[in-house]
Amino acid sequence: MNASGDFLAAASQRTLFGLRVCDLGWNATLGLVESLITLRGNRTTLGFLDARTAFRQMIDPAYRSQLGRRVLLPGGGRAFSILAKARHGKPTPVRFSAAMFVPALLSFLEKGHRIGIAGEDTARVEALREHFARHAPWHDVVVVALDQDMPQRFDLVLVDAAGLGQERRIERRLASVRTGLVVMTGAGLSTFIEGKPAPQATVPSRQPSFA
Repeated sequence: MNASGDFLAAASQRTLFGLRVCDLGWNATLGLVESLITLRGNRTTLGFLDARTAFRQMIDPAYRSQLGRRVLLPGGGRAFSILAKARHGKPTPVRFSAAMFVPALLSFLEKGHRIGIAGEDTARVEALREHFARHAPWHDVVVVALDQDMPQRFDLVLVDAAGLGQERRIERRLASVRTGLVVMTGAGLSTFIEGKPAPQATVPSRQPSFA
């Protein structure tokens, strides 16, 4: 079992739609993810189990296998929660989304980290870089150049991908990039580009937020 599997086995035994998810509250989840980032030589990939991913893995065995190798956080809106309760007899635990989780994580990380943002849409990625550099200026936030060799090490890489095809292409290109954690955000960070109010998570912040 890899490091992410070891951590998750200790953290939770809950399954949703046949996939194990991290059944922890906000504080414990952020602490868990911080621990994963500090691991050296063992990359972990984190994703969100929502309605889209849950239904896709039911018809796509390869995608299901891929999700099974990730640390999954329960996500989705009210409809997803109702569906999960109908299938599993109880509501989902605390629900996460990329728009809530990423800024909360960057605020939670007290020590400055080197954070990469990867995506195929150059304008989107640069806009996200600027946003998160303002949000948590004690981190070094840079764009990951997918068409170039990246000899530098990242502590964390955020993947912005509009669809599964983009996600798979970007993940392949990141294979040689040295990092402790990769977070698959899908298109969940769009709110920071479109200027819409972002949902807020009630978690303690170790550092002030500037955006």
